[in-house]
Amino acid sequence: MRILLMLLAFTLVPFHASAADNIEGFWLTQNERAVVEIEECGDSICGYVYWIIDGGLVYDQNNPDEARRTDPICGMQILKDFDKAGPGDWESGKIYKADDGDTYNANVELQDDGKLKLRGYVGAPLFGKTQLWTRVNKADYKACKKPS
Repeated sequence: MRILLMLLAFTLVPFHASAADNIEGFWLTQNERAVVEIEECGDSICGYVYWIIDGGLVYDQNNPDEARRTDPICGMQILKDFDKAGPGDWESGKIYKADDGDTYNANVELQDDGKLKLRGYVGAPLFGKTQLWTRVNKADYKACKKPS
């Protein structure tokens, strides 16, 4: 009886996120030019530039808003406004691509192999591009510094 009660109590305890659902952490982009830190933001997820390859963009010089072209890329939020679609699956978010100054619709999904599948698109996901990001250890990358 005691075991049955323990099992029942265990099944009623809500879990925040399972290992398969946890996309929080540090992710190396497919082109290996940046590491993005992904974290919870309320009911969504957010992603910020943590590391940039030497010689990468320092300022958001391609931003369509001229007043923002001197904003540093370091620490910039590039992922936002995602809706939880299922375990390890987030949809209808936005990704900002500083290389061209455009913001795209995006979906992210944690794959069984541990890679993060990110699909940026215009209109519908059919009209987009997929990247696979690799989880990395924060200690292997030195945080970028905002330019002075």
